[in-house]
Amino acid sequence: MSKKIAIISDFDGTISTRDIGHHFFGTYIPDEKRWLETLDQWKMGLISSKECLERELEMSQASKEDLDIFISNEKLDPYFKDFVDFCKRRNYELLIVSDGLDYYIEWLLLQHGLGTISFYANHLVLKNGVLESIEFPYYNRLDCDLCGNCKKYHVEDMRKKGFYVIYIGNGLSDRCPCEFADLVFAKGELMEHCKREGIDFVEYRNFRDIERELARRFIYMD
Repeated sequence: MSKKIAIISDFDGTISTRDIGHHFFGTYIPDEKRWLETLDQWKMGLISSKECLERELEMSQASKEDLDIFISNEKLDPYFKDFVDFCKRRNYELLIVSDGLDYYIEWLLLQHGLGTISFYANHLVLKNGVLESIEFPYYNRLDCDLCGNCKKYHVEDMRKKGFYVIYIGNGLSDRCPCEFADLVFAKGELMEHCKREGIDFVEYRNFRDIERELARRFIYMD
């Protein structure tokens, strides 16, 4: 492999063991029926994830303290920290792209001593302990408006810089970027999408699986 390698990974349900944003709002939105209707509209493509998140925040009755307590019980893939070390040894670029919220991503990365990893996500605005609003600095209005954070943009940006891009994901927001990556690792809803659309992928369960597959594909000497 003569090209530089960049690994771009989703966060919720990929690096974290479950979709943190989904379960957080599910816990703190009292009107479950309205919340589920909003999720169904998003899954059917009737609203963007940006609009879905904005509605979820509006419906939520959580405070910053509630969010902090909730995050403190969340876990990362048990092999992710080893995978980060693997990438460092091989000089692979590693970045996280998420259509979730930056607050809990940064919180958990710092908690696990991984605060130097670059990540791109939607920005949660807090004011006096209140979850006030969400900003979308990577929203791609001109090309596509389905996601709050355009993951395709990040994949294409790294490819333009000359990287061989490996994408890792599990959910609906990973469908678009996986079509532009050079190699895809998929599970869950993303795996089913790849099967339906005839997109080549490697199935994985955790980051140990990914590390082993990359070590097999790309010979490296320490």
